[in-house]
Amino acid sequence: MLNWNLHLGISLVITLVKLTTEKPWFSFIGLLLFVTFPIFGQSPPIKNGVNIQASYYNRGNVTIGWDLMDDYPEIQAVRIEIEPDRVNQAINWIKEAQNSGYQVIATYHKSTQLGTNNLAHLQAATRWWMNNYALLASNGPIIINVMNEWGGHDIAPDTYAAAYNEAIEELRTIYSGTFIVDLPGFGNNTKIVAEAYDLFLDQNIIFSAHIYSGSFNVAANRWLNISDLELLQATGAKCMIGEFCNGNNGGADWCRMVDYAVAQQWPIFGWAWNGDGRGMNMVSPSWKEQPRATSFEPTPFLDRIVAKLAGNLCFTQVFDDANNLPCTPSNIGESCNDGNDFTINDQFNEYCVCTGVFLENLDNNRLNSSIFLFPNPALQTLNIELIKLNNIEDVSVYNHLGQLVKRLPTPNPNLTITLDIRDLTNGAYFVVATANDNLVTGHFLKVE
Repeated sequence: MLNWNLHLGISLVITLVKLTTEKPWFSFIGLLLFVTFPIFGQSPPIKNGVNIQASYYNRGNVTIGWDLMDDYPEIQAVRIEIEPDRVNQAINWIKEAQNSGYQVIATYHKSTQLGTNNLAHLQAATRWWMNNYALLASNGPIIINVMNEWGGHDIAPDTYAAAYNEAIEELRTIYSGTFIVDLPGFGNNTKIVAEAYDLFLDQNIIFSAHIYSGSFNVAANRWLNISDLELLQATGAKCMIGEFCNGNNGGADWCRMVDYAVAQQWPIFGWAWNGDGRGMNMVSPSWKEQPRATSFEPTPFLDRIVAKLAGNLCFTQVFDDANNLPCTPSNIGESCNDGNDFTINDQFNEYCVCTGVFLENLDNNRLNSSIFLFPNPALQTLNIELIKLNNIEDVSVYNHLGQLVKRLPTPNPNLTITLDIRDLTNGAYFVVATANDNLVTGHFLKVE
């Protein structure tokens, strides 16, 4: 089956030729339309929107909540992540989105292969698209996001480019539009893409960065910041923020990085309308709780994401993250710092730009004891930060079956533990610490 854009283009050309032959006066108009109408290899500009992760719940048989989404005109597009065995369900999601007037990005998503350097995984995604693109695009145009977060932090730029060159060359036989290509390193590594961009043979692509509080520059051993996005912007490549949210712990100034992207006219997509699995959902109930719910209510995440889609800058946030209260306008733009070098969650540290009660009653002891794990997912090493834990008795790692796999030496509470996890198999793990008869836990995902 022909690509939707290509089919439309060929039809237009045939019509123009016919009209020009039958009506010579039409030749100039026909030529003008042919030159100016973007029919071959061009996708429409990508609009701002939200992510939908529907694959995991009730075998993908979920109700989306389009009626509620329609109440937010700032949401103009959806990026739908599709596990490879959810094609039939995805056809329905895409059709519903298009019937509701949303632009659709379709993303091949394999949950066990995020951050992998394995070429076979990208090749499997390519074959999947070759087999399923026509079905997914049967109700109208979709934009292909080749594979979610393929490539690790350590992949060589030439290897990254060569792998995508091979995939894109094959996919061009069925698709003529713009490809979305995720940054490696879980959407964080801009340096690899900056060095790889000139090696891409087909540059009808847009690079997608994924921005969270926990976004990390592994090579520089620091949180991601605006300079990383500037490195990407300097290449001249087309870019977007394919995912963003402030829902996970970390010191990356996610809000100002999104502001930078908006200033560069990059499209931005908030995470996640529903289906996150970790509480970062814009609507309630979550599909994990009620996959076939008949109605939904907005959560505070929805207000924050929509504010960013609308172009509101960080200093005009409308929520006090600590207390979930309206901000006080007189405090807008003020910064805050709790004076504690070890509370690195950005809403409690120098990156904070919230206003209202949070600033007026800043309390160094507001943050409860917790474990912070980064990067997460992790490939070879995991950093463990024990926040406000004293008299630590034990720190251990368990697999998803509850089996003990590592017991760590008792650490200094003011130091970050760096744990070698290369011997662990891929999957979910829990870190459990006991201190003063308290038990705190954190979880991470080990990937290749």
